[in-house]
Amino acid sequence: MSRKIKGYKPETLKKVVADLKDRIDAHVNWLKSGRSIKLVISTGNIKIGRCMNVSLAPIVTCKNCGKCKSFCYDVKACLQYENVREARAKNTALFLFSRDEFFNQLWDRMSRRRVNKFLRFHVSGELKDVDHFSRVVETAKRFPDFTIWIYTKMYWVVNEYIRTHGGTKEVAIPENLSVMFSEWRGVPIVNPYGLPVFRCIDLEDGDEIPDNMMECPGCCDVCKAGNCGCVAGQSAYVFKH
Repeated sequence: MSRKIKGYKPETLKKVVADLKDRIDAHVNWLKSGRSIKLVISTGNIKIGRCMNVSLAPIVTCKNCGKCKSFCYDVKACLQYENVREARAKNTALFLFSRDEFFNQLWDRMSRRRVNKFLRFHVSGELKDVDHFSRVVETAKRFPDFTIWIYTKMYWVVNEYIRTHGGTKEVAIPENLSVMFSEWRGVPIVNPYGLPVFRCIDLEDGDEIPDNMMECPGCCDVCKAGNCGCVAGQSAYVFKH
C-alpha cells in the first residue's frame, strides 16, 4: 500500500475509447442489417468467483467517471485482451440497439442456471438511465432465487427510481438485489435513502481506513459463502490498486 498507483495517460484512454466506439458502431450496423448478436455473459473470474456477470464498455457508458477513469481496472483488461474489448463492444451495441433483446437474452440464460445463482451487473460499464435500472430491478423480481448486486456512481438514477417507486429502498428494491453506491475521492455522493457504499481508499492520498465498513476480502466468493459484504448490502472499502 506504500506504492503510489499511477493512472493511465490521457492518450491511452483516448485510444481505448476510440477503439471501443469503432467496434460498437460496427456491431450496431451489423444489427441494423437484420443479423443478431449473442449477449456475452461471463460465468466468473478469480475476483468475483463463480458468478454470472454481464458488462458494458468502460468509460464509453460511464457518465460519472471523470475522476476514476484513469484508474479503471477494466481499461487494463481491454488493453490486454482482444476478447474483452469485443465482448464489451458487442454487449454495448446490443444494449443500445435493443434493451428488450439484451435483457431477454440475459433472462433466458438465467432461467437455465441450476447452480451458483449469483449475478453481478457491470464489472465494467454503468447505468444509463432510470429505465435501465428498472430493468435491473425487474431482473431481481423475475429471479428471486438469484442473489444480484450492482455497483454504480449514477446516484441520481437510483435515487429517482426509489423516489418514484415507494420512497424507500426497502419498498423499491427487492431483497435479493444489493445496490452499492461506489464512492471515489472528489466525486460528490448523494445518498438520501441510505444505500450501502463501496469506497476506494488511497492511503498515499490521505484517506483513512473507515471504521464503519468491512474491508473487501478480494474475492466475492468469501462474502457469498458468509452472506455478508456487498452480497448482503453491507458497506465496504477496498484499497486503490
